[in-house]
Amino acid sequence: MQELIPKLKTHCLKLQSNGIIRFVTFSEILYLKADDNYTSCLLNDHALYIMCQTLQSFEVILGNQFYRCHKSYLVNTKYIREINKRNHAVILTTGEKLPFSRKKAKILEEKMKLKTA
Repeated sequence: MQELIPKLKTHCLKLQSNGIIRFVTFSEILYLKADDNYTSCLLNDHALYIMCQTLQSFEVILGNQFYRCHKSYLVNTKYIREINKRNHAVILTTGEKLPFSRKKAKILEEKMKLKTA
């Protein structure tokens, strides 16, 4: 009988800081920033969590809703307001600016077109 029940995909991430465990949905994450083998995760409520995992491991977990705009940043495309090609910056709905790689500009632009279509 268990075979008939589809496995539910959880779009939730477990974050831990100072003995507090918080479960957040992927849509609550603004972006992640790499710092060697650590990754900082900024949420839409401006809470910051630092985890001992590489950005690459999060890239696999978070999937297509997120885009690696720079070697150090993984951004939630839901929060991208604009792409500034002149300054090589992604501007989020919060007003924050994240750098993006020149090589990835075209791919990011295409990804955003698909999202709005």
